[in-house]
Amino acid sequence: MAHPVAQPSMPPVPVPTPIGTGRRYRLPAHGPATAAGRPVAGLACARAPGTADTGVAHVEVFARGRVLLIPPAVGVVEPRLDGATVAGGSCRYPLWTDDPTGVVHFRHGARATLGSLFAVWSQPLGAGRLCGFRSRRSTVAYVNGVRWRGRVREVPLHAGDEIVVEIGRRIAPHPTYLFPGGPV
Repeated sequence: MAHPVAQPSMPPVPVPTPIGTGRRYRLPAHGPATAAGRPVAGLACARAPGTADTGVAHVEVFARGRVLLIPPAVGVVEPRLDGATVAGGSCRYPLWTDDPTGVVHFRHGARATLGSLFAVWSQPLGAGRLCGFRSRRSTVAYVNGVRWRGRVREVPLHAGDEIVVEIGRRIAPHPTYLFPGGPV
């Protein structure tokens, strides 16, 4: 009698989440203070650091079961865009985005948290607020697929982390992100 051969388990196939449509889901990269390069939440705009001085994390934002894209040029003053990619700017805050993929760059040694990212982005983030959305339920965050138990604003951004923040309908968090160029 033949014995069945054990098959390796396959990781679950991710279910795509639709991108939110409409004005509430299209968010600007700056508020008045960051557009002018003024200090925000104790963070100052400075010349862009070299790549050796930076780390990257991936941040996904969901509201009411839809994706909120983090735009390119968050934290970049007077950005020069090449399509949807930042090609330069007059200065950068310690956290910034170069494209709309959710990859957030941060200077090593900077206080890189979700709260500081949202401050530079000029978007609200709190217990029942996320960008322009409100809910009676708390805003929830996951780090590498594990639920964060502290204040959402205090979630640290570490190199290589996958961070999911959501309000409203629950979206199963991704535990990892495949960064361009491989692991960081």
